[in-house]
Amino acid sequence: MSEFTQNKSAGVFATVLIGIIILAFMFTGYQQFEHGGVASVGTVGGMPIKPEEYQQEYNRQIEFYKQIMGGELSAKQLESLKIKESTIKNIVQRKLMVKFAKDLGTFPAEEEIKAEIKGLPYFQSNGQFDITRYKGILAQNRLTPLEFEHDVVDQIRMKKISELTGHFPLSKGYTDDLNKFRSEKVNAEIVSISKNSLRQFIEVSDAEVTKFLSVPTNEKRVESMFNERKASLDKPAEVTARHILLMTEGKKDADVKAKIDSIAKEVTTANFKAKANQYTEDPSGKGKGGDLGSFGKGRMVPEFENVAFSQKPGTISAPVKTAYGYHIIFVEKKTDAVTAKVADYKTKFAKEIVQKDKIEELKNLTVSVANGMRKALEAGNESEVKSLVAKYKITYNKSSVNRLDGAGSNTYLSADNMKAIFSSDLTKPQFHSFDDGANLIMIRTTPGAVVTDLAESAKVASDEASLKNALAKKMMDNILKKLEENTKIKINNSALQM
Repeated sequence: MSEFTQNKSAGVFATVLIGIIILAFMFTGYQQFEHGGVASVGTVGGMPIKPEEYQQEYNRQIEFYKQIMGGELSAKQLESLKIKESTIKNIVQRKLMVKFAKDLGTFPAEEEIKAEIKGLPYFQSNGQFDITRYKGILAQNRLTPLEFEHDVVDQIRMKKISELTGHFPLSKGYTDDLNKFRSEKVNAEIVSISKNSLRQFIEVSDAEVTKFLSVPTNEKRVESMFNERKASLDKPAEVTARHILLMTEGKKDADVKAKIDSIAKEVTTANFKAKANQYTEDPSGKGKGGDLGSFGKGRMVPEFENVAFSQKPGTISAPVKTAYGYHIIFVEKKTDAVTAKVADYKTKFAKEIVQKDKIEELKNLTVSVANGMRKALEAGNESEVKSLVAKYKITYNKSSVNRLDGAGSNTYLSADNMKAIFSSDLTKPQFHSFDDGANLIMIRTTPGAVVTDLAESAKVASDEASLKNALAKKMMDNILKKLEENTKIKINNSALQM
């Protein structure tokens, strides 16, 4: 997506990266923090938490969860995610890191601060620091260079602390033991059967659904389920569009306007892709015909959005001015908003509830699927295994399992699971079955070859680095916890009522 889209930042929890402030103030806008005359949201060891600082972190988290959940967040979701609480927690931790750095006497040199700012891409034009762009962006966000530079000083301090705690020593004996555990490995076929997901395969007749819905209390159960899921069932209006963007930053507005007007006379629906590739200054649209994909309301800046949603499909707009420059918008398609109705989901939800109530049938189905899968795994019948996997939508993968790392990210194996696997004879094929209540995990293991190639050596080195990072993080967490216990922290909760 191009630079002119709002709320582009994705790094919510990376609290020690230089540039976090830039990403915050350039792309905020989900919710305005009406702080009135409040000068501070709170203090951490005498350091104020400014309202705009809280707002920036809050908006960043909103964006993060929107990306994870694939859309707008309801008031209920905002409350359940405890975004206000985590916003304050993140800010407090950053302040504590700054305090720790100050206590250690970390004071960045003037040249170091300048180099850090000049290296930020947001303030560069053609790869060079642009003082006009620097001052302009700060002015747009109501920041003075002095205020921003103070923030950068704190960011550098946090970076230095992270570097300091990152050099966590590991003894050779410790790493040798890790490598020894890693060398104990088996090849495995791993099947994970979710008992809950098997419910959908329990047969429910039309007669059963009709009988279920004839009971008034069951109608209420269906309506309650629908109301809980309605937000995800509703489909917002969307526009599918392309655009040509000419940026105005560092240019004379009149020159850019003249050029966009000239391009507007050239473009047609037939040649728009080619003209976008030729003229657009949006990096993400270059070579893609200016493609923006489909987007709902709230994704684009208001000036752009108002035109895009008011246009008819198959039409091209006159030049549109936004803070990023001038755009020509080609709307290819529009999808109307659809409001979900309970009547459309009544049968589906009724069937789901009936399936959920069939406890005995679920037990029988689980046993039947598990027996069939075990028989196929033990016989090495891969085609039958894959047939059952496809029929019942079962999770299945082949991987190497070692005593240290387990099965990696593919399947979680508990300490008891690992103990059972590596207590057996690793020189012969083995079958293991584990039931954690919600899932039935079935594993067929065969002897694993000892790998000593360069790729394996690189993995060992990478894993050692990851372990150092994990231990360093744990140490930093302990430091922050101790600092929090011994630092006066005051939060003005009344200022957070938004």
